Amino acid sequence: MKYALALICLTFVAGCGVHPPIQGREDPYAAGQIHFNKDDLRTQTAVGRPVATRDDAGILHVTVPIRSAIDKRLYVDYRVTFFDKNGQPLNDQMGWMTKTLEMNTPDQITVSSMTPRAADFQVDFRWAR
Repeated sequence: MKYALALICLTFVAGCGVHPPIQGREDPYAAGQIHFNKDDLRTQTAVGRPVATRDDAGILHVTVPIRSAIDKRLYVDYRVTFFDKNGQPLNDQMGWMTKTLEMNTPDQITVSSMTPRAADFQVDFRWAR
């Protein structure tokens, strides 16, 4: 009886131990402004340096040169997220838009923020759905 009681107490004490929290793994890669969800999409397209300008009202306009880098018409989706000066996403993230890229023909996407608070942006690309 003594041993059974000791075993129950020992099990209770061992089960109530405090475990350390599981901490997140730090991402070794810095975030960029242009992201692709698949490597084959990245390799089949050519993307130029984004150009950001502001109009007189302070609205941020972003143009991203892009083209199909293969002898094939491509259909891609893209979305843009705008960030404030503190790096926080603004509520004006647009939904996914579809773009047709003709084979080896230069093209571009142009988007505008909804507010002059936009200080930075990120463009995400995926295969069209």
